[in-house]
Amino acid sequence: MCAKNDISGMLSSSHSNNNNGEDVMDRGSEHLSGTPKSASSRRRSAVWKHFYLSPADSSKAVCIHCMNEFSRGKNGKDLGTSCLIRHMWRAHKDIVIEENGQGSNIPPPYTNSPSLLSRPQLFDSLDIKKESHLSPYSPDTISDEVPPNTDQYMDVKEDSDEILNLSVDQLKALCRYCPCVISRGKRGDFGTSCLMRHLMRRHPDVLKNQKGTDDNNSSLHQYDTLNAIDAVSAKETDSPAKLMDTSVYEENGERFDEFHPVAKRITKLVAEMLALDLQPSAVVENEGLNRLLEYLQPQYSLPSSSFFTSTAIPDMYEKVKEVVLTHLKEAESGMVHFTTSIWVSSQTREYLTLTAHWATYESSVRPQGQDFHCSALLSVSQIDCDHDMLNIQKQLEYLWDSWITSSGLKKGFTVTDNETIRNFLEESDHVTVQCFGHTMDLIVSEAIKSQRMVQNLLSIARKICERVHRSAKAKEKLAELQRVHQLPENQLIQDVPSKWRTSFFMLERLVEQKKAIDEMSIECNFREMISCDQWEVMQSVCNALKPFEVACREMSNRTATLGQVIPLIHILNRKIDMLFDETMGIDNMLKSLKDAMENRMSSTLHDPKFTWATMLDPRYKTSLFSEEEAEQCKQNLIQELEVSFSTSAETEPLLYNGCSEAPVSSKNSPPNKDNLWSLMDDIRHKIKQEEKPKSSELAVLEYLEEDILDQSCDPLDYWNLKKFLWPELAKVAVRYVGCPPSIVPAETLFSTASVNCALNQPRPFLENMEGLLFLKVNLPLIYYQY
Repeated sequence: MCAKNDISGMLSSSHSNNNNGEDVMDRGSEHLSGTPKSASSRRRSAVWKHFYLSPADSSKAVCIHCMNEFSRGKNGKDLGTSCLIRHMWRAHKDIVIEENGQGSNIPPPYTNSPSLLSRPQLFDSLDIKKESHLSPYSPDTISDEVPPNTDQYMDVKEDSDEILNLSVDQLKALCRYCPCVISRGKRGDFGTSCLMRHLMRRHPDVLKNQKGTDDNNSSLHQYDTLNAIDAVSAKETDSPAKLMDTSVYEENGERFDEFHPVAKRITKLVAEMLALDLQPSAVVENEGLNRLLEYLQPQYSLPSSSFFTSTAIPDMYEKVKEVVLTHLKEAESGMVHFTTSIWVSSQTREYLTLTAHWATYESSVRPQGQDFHCSALLSVSQIDCDHDMLNIQKQLEYLWDSWITSSGLKKGFTVTDNETIRNFLEESDHVTVQCFGHTMDLIVSEAIKSQRMVQNLLSIARKICERVHRSAKAKEKLAELQRVHQLPENQLIQDVPSKWRTSFFMLERLVEQKKAIDEMSIECNFREMISCDQWEVMQSVCNALKPFEVACREMSNRTATLGQVIPLIHILNRKIDMLFDETMGIDNMLKSLKDAMENRMSSTLHDPKFTWATMLDPRYKTSLFSEEEAEQCKQNLIQELEVSFSTSAETEPLLYNGCSEAPVSSKNSPPNKDNLWSLMDDIRHKIKQEEKPKSSELAVLEYLEEDILDQSCDPLDYWNLKKFLWPELAKVAVRYVGCPPSIVPAETLFSTASVNCALNQPRPFLENMEGLLFLKVNLPLIYYQY
C-alpha cells in the first residue's frame, strides 16, 4: 500500500507542478483527516470560479457554463480538481484563456509529462514522494494500478522496479506521456482499444512520429478512420453546448446508467428515429444498429424493444401532444380550421385523418423568422366506413371537444373531399368547404375519358413505359440515345391510371424524350409505335393539362388560402378558351373541361366564403368582381364588422379598478324626468351606434383604396402589419385567409413510401402506428422541441 501511494505521489507531482502550493496542502490535509474540505480551502483553486458542488452528491461538481456534472474523486475521499481543470480546457478554452489573461491562474491540464523527465529526475520524484504522503492523486487521472511492462525502465533502480511490480494486477495501463491510467478491459478479456483511443485523442503527435519511424507497426493502420472521427469529435466537444465530458467513463470502462444525460439523449434520438422512419421497435434488437452505437458511444447501452413500445414512444406522444396544444392556443382570435378525409390502403384498411390549420402572429414557442401559417395532425385512426359512418361523426366531435372546445378555441371551416362527411357535418351546422384539389381531379378525369383518342394515346404510352422498365436492353439503348441526342438523362415515368397527374407527367416525359423514343422503338422492335399525328396530340394534351397541374400544385402549398380559388377559376376558364386555338385533335376534351368547370365551379364564384376570402386577400380585393358584385361584397363586409363591433362591446372586460364604464346604479335606478343626468346612458348608446358604422365603413374603404399587392406576397404578412390600424377588419380577415383550400398537404402523408409500406404490413406491426404517424408529422412541425 505504501508503494501504491509512492507511485501515485510521483505521478501527481508531474501534473500539479505548476499548481498553487496551497491547493496541494489542502488536498493533503483532506487526505489525512478524511473529512470534506472547508469552503475557504476548496475555493483557493481558480477553477472553482466555474463550478459549484452538486446538491445531490458532494463528491461531484457542476459546471456553471454547461451544467454538466463531474466527479471529484471516489467514495467521497481523495477529492481533487484535475477533472474540473481538464473539462475547462477542453470545453471552455476561450473562457480559461480570457481569465488567465486577467490574472486568474487555471493551470493547463497536463504539464511536465513524466515522459519528458530524465531518469534521475524520475527517481528523485519517486523518492521524494516516498517520504511524503500528503499529496493524494486525482481519481480522474490516476488509478491504483500500473502496467506490468517494465522494459522501458530496464536501467531503473531495482527498488523502484519492485515498487512498480507490487502495484500491478493486470487491469490498468499507465500512459508514459500524461498522468492517466486507462482500463485494459475486464479480467480474461484484455485489449488495447482504450489505450489506442487515448493516444489518438490526447497525444496524436506521438502516433504520427511513431508511424513515421516504425513502418513495421501495422496495428495503427486500422485506427486511421477512428483517428479522423475522434478529431472531429474533439472539435465538437470544445463547444459549451455539447454533451458532458465522458472521458472518465471511457478510461474506467464504465457504462452509463439510464439517467445519464448522454444516455437519455441517445435514447430520445432513437425513439425519434422509430417515429420519423416508421420503424418497428424490434429494430433496436438488430445487430447492425447495436454495433454502430457500440462504436460511436461504447458506454451507452441500448434499451430493449419493449421499453420503446411501452414507455419511450407513449411518453413522447404525450409530450408532443401537450406542445401541439400549446401551439394551438396561440391561434389568432382562437380560430382553428380543419381538413379531414378518409384514406384507403392497398389492403382496404380505411383511416380517418383530422388536421388543424391556424394563423399565429406572435408566438412564444415557435422560432423567429417563420411564416404565420401553422398546422398539426390531430388524429389518424382506423375506421370501417361500411358500418361506422355514424361513429365517424361522433369521433370527429370527440376530437373537436378534446382539442378545441376544452381549450376555449373556435371551430372554423372544415375542408373535406368526402361527400358523406361533408353532408353530415352540414347537418350538424358545421361550415364545410369542398376540397379544391379533389374538384380539379374530378373535372380533369371526366375530360380525359370524354375523348377516345386521348385514352388510346395513354394506353400506348403506358405500354412503352412498361416495356422499357422491364427490359434491361431497352434501358441501355434509351440511355445511349439520350447521350447521342443530348437529351436529359431521365427515366420514363409509369403512371397510375386513377391519378391524372401521373398520366400528365408520363406524357410530358415522353414528349421530352421524343427523338430517343422513336429510335429506341425501332431498334428494339417495339410493337407500340407513336406516329407523328399522335405526337402532336400528345403535345396538345400536355398543353391542356399543364394549367390544371400548376393550379393543383399552387393550391397544395402550405401558404395557400381560400382567396386564391376564385382567381384560379377565372384563369383556368380563360386558358381553356385560348387552348381551342393552340391545340389540335382534343376539341372534345376541351369542351368537357369547359362544361365541367361551369357545372362544378360556378357556385363557388358566388359562395360568400370564397368571395369574402378573395376580397380580404390584398393580392386581389375586388379586382375580379363586377361593380355590382364589388359593392355588394363591400356592404356585406361592413355589416359583418358591425356585428363584430357589437359582439366585442358586449364582452368588453371591466376596467382596471373593477368598475364598468357605466355605473351600475344608473342602470338599476328608476328613470327620473327631473334628473337631466339620467339621459346620459341613452346619449352614450346613441353616439356609439353612430360611430361604429362609420368606423367600419372607413376601415373597409381605406383597405380597398390601397394598392393591390404582388402575387408572391403572403396575405398574413399584410394583415399582421395592419392589425393595429384596423383591428376588427384584421380579425375577420384571418378567419378567411387562414383556411387552406385543399386537403392535399394532409393527403401527402399517405403518398410517401414509408407510410404506404407501414400501413400495408400485417396487423401486429401496426401497434403504436397511429401514435407513430402523429409523431412523424408533428415532430418537424414543432421543431423537435418538446
